[in-house]
Amino acid sequence: MKPRCGHSRRFRTALLSAALALVPAGVAAAAPASDEIGHGVQLKGSRVWYAHGKAVAPKTLAARVVPVPEQPVKVQWSVVCQKPNRSDPAVHVGTSVKSGHASVHAAASVQLALPYVKPPACVATVYATLAKNGKLLLRLLQT
Repeated sequence: MKPRCGHSRRFRTALLSAALALVPAGVAAAAPASDEIGHGVQLKGSRVWYAHGKAVAPKTLAARVVPVPEQPVKVQWSVVCQKPNRSDPAVHVGTSVKSGHASVHAAASVQLALPYVKPPACVATVYATLAKNGKLLLRLLQT
């Protein structure tokens, strides 16, 4: 009986391993795909990073910050969205601005509010300031 018990245990372990291998794939498939529309650059001689990017028909906008070493980061952002003029596409009407700030204490995504629902085009600008010296990965993401 002892070998049978070992066979059963190996079968259960293999089954559990296969099930766990499928979970991350399912979770990744459920998450909305995001496009990088901008990345941060450090302003010379400071602890400030700057990023901007143009989003076309965004559903959401976010700033992803990853400080190294882990430390507080102050994030200031602004989003400007425009509605095109149907009679003259060169002239934009209905320009709206939304801005805000957030403080995070580790790697995080900061959601940027859109001025109105379903804008055709937006420009996002983000400034991120580290509390101490270090490096920062700053990315602007659109879904």
